Amino acid sequence: MIQLEPINGFFKRERALQAIYPMRMLIVREGNGFLCMNSGDYPLLKGRMFFIPEEGLVRLDGEITSGYWLSFSSLLYAEFLLQHLDPQAKNLFLNLSFRDLDPQKSTKTYSLLDQLKREINIKKDMPFLAQYLSLFLGFTAGLDGYLTALTLDELQQVLRFRAILEQFYKQERSIQFYAEGMGMSTGKLNKFLDHVLGKSLTVLIKDRIMREAEELLLHSDYTVDEIAELLGFEQTTNFSTSFRRHKGVSVLQFSRLT
Repeated sequence: MIQLEPINGFFKRERALQAIYPMRMLIVREGNGFLCMNSGDYPLLKGRMFFIPEEGLVRLDGEITSGYWLSFSSLLYAEFLLQHLDPQAKNLFLNLSFRDLDPQKSTKTYSLLDQLKREINIKKDMPFLAQYLSLFLGFTAGLDGYLTALTLDELQQVLRFRAILEQFYKQERSIQFYAEGMGMSTGKLNKFLDHVLGKSLTVLIKDRIMREAEELLLHSDYTVDEIAELLGFEQTTNFSTSFRRHKGVSVLQFSRLT
């Protein structure tokens, strides 16, 4: 579902780059020449990151001294879209676009890519990789402005928290549990979440549960009772009340609206 490989060498436009998955990115650490698409030729510049649409062959004409070639499935991309409702996120891979990274952001980006490569090599599970990719895209595409100000260590901590939350949000609600998973005291975790994400653990868990509830209501055949049980509610009435408070409409009204 995801492939990340270092890329370097001399390239001729007669030969297209191969990608296993439809969503593609080229990250140029050092290089010169052009990325060639049907829409035109785009200079390969130091620190330039390309978001490449699904359709169309990717050809290079020039030299890449150091860079990364990343491709991933639409399924992994879907997690990013669930976390980013901004139209910019949906349009990210519709047409070829690029961002030029400043030196500070470049250092963080390459460190994140190096770590992602290690996670892929040790075969981390797909939910974890989906969280990593979502954070990486949000950071590099400039859609999560708050991430830009974080240190690399803080970015890694955000990723770790997201991964733990993704795995346990249905059954674990205790701050103590997540603090132990993060290797922090409960007080430090509370401060970290407030500083970095601007939300408490309770709100973050509720947001994630309600997002899953929406997905199940829209894209599954589960009954409301079954969804309530899957999401850790002891009674369906508790689930229905929480959903109404979160969305402003009842479960039935939401189902009819969609």
